[in-house]
Amino acid sequence: MVNFDDKTGSALHDKRGLEPLDLDTPRCYKIPMKFLLKTSLFSLFNVFLWVSAFAASGPIIVNVDVPSGQWKAARLKNLPKDAMVAVKVESNGEVMVALVHAKAFQNSPDSSRPLFAGRVERRLSFSVAIAEKGDHYLIFDNRRGTESRAVTVTLQAARGEKDRTQAAGATLRQFEKQLHRLFVFDPFPMGVKQCGVPGAFAEEPGVFLCTEYVSHLYDALRNQEKAKDFLSFSIFNEVAHQLLQKWNHPEAEKDEKIDEFAVVLMLMLNQKNRVIGAGDFAVKNPSAFNTMMTLFQDDRHPLTAKRGRDVLNWAKDSTLPKKWQSFLVPHMQTALLKRLQQKPTSWTDLSLVEKELAARDKKAI
Repeated sequence: MVNFDDKTGSALHDKRGLEPLDLDTPRCYKIPMKFLLKTSLFSLFNVFLWVSAFAASGPIIVNVDVPSGQWKAARLKNLPKDAMVAVKVESNGEVMVALVHAKAFQNSPDSSRPLFAGRVERRLSFSVAIAEKGDHYLIFDNRRGTESRAVTVTLQAARGEKDRTQAAGATLRQFEKQLHRLFVFDPFPMGVKQCGVPGAFAEEPGVFLCTEYVSHLYDALRNQEKAKDFLSFSIFNEVAHQLLQKWNHPEAEKDEKIDEFAVVLMLMLNQKNRVIGAGDFAVKNPSAFNTMMTLFQDDRHPLTAKRGRDVLNWAKDSTLPKKWQSFLVPHMQTALLKRLQQKPTSWTDLSLVEKELAARDKKAI
């Protein structure tokens, strides 16, 4: 909730929108990875919402009326240390603005230690790195004014680089654990790191997404949903490569086979909209990543227009996942096989499932 306080300390309550700047709330950055088996599909919720950790939240726009001779303050709840807060203030006349920590605020606009203080004549923009975790107040001071001021505030916030990387890395590690609930494979590390060189993934064992790739991808698209589509495919593509290698697939190093298997995994895990979103955008916007591809020189990331056409064709082929079951079923966890036997999906090959379960039962005797 946003609290606007007048000079006498009474509070007016406004629900118009600063609460999303509470970056400690789980819904913003601590992504739930709860995996649910439903009757006819597997649903992996919120795996890639962590891209929000790399993009600023918002923008959040709030209108404030500040009568002459008075001041008002908007509380920004629970800002984490090192978060970046960008503020744009527009006013119909002169007004003072300041950003202060709750400790320095003490229900008074006359703080001796503001993080920022300035005078707005018509427009003013500034950004601040949060030095200490906690509530902060954005103060609008019109005590010297002779007329009321109509103020519009636009805010955006993002976590600090270290905090964002840790949050994203934790999500990918949890994703790898969820994969173990489905398939049998030797564990491989997953995470996020600053690679220091242009590249989508670090050149080391496992799957380590480079923060540089995420940042450049978001800058190229300027759209969180599209960025999630492409990141989803990139990550599934790397995971597909790892699994093909670990399961000794004869075409484990062929890019086309890796792409196809990535699509299969995404379809099985209820990520059809993501894979179609990435493929469709790549086909319709072939020059969108020209600069990025020149910089990164990565053959597999991001998805190109040529590969995007193949990805779209596979994603729209309802029979494709079932064609892969002869390869996948021997690597499925027994609990998953039993679930599929009880409640088959559209891609389940029941004869293969029952044959594999019978073989495992026989082996256990």
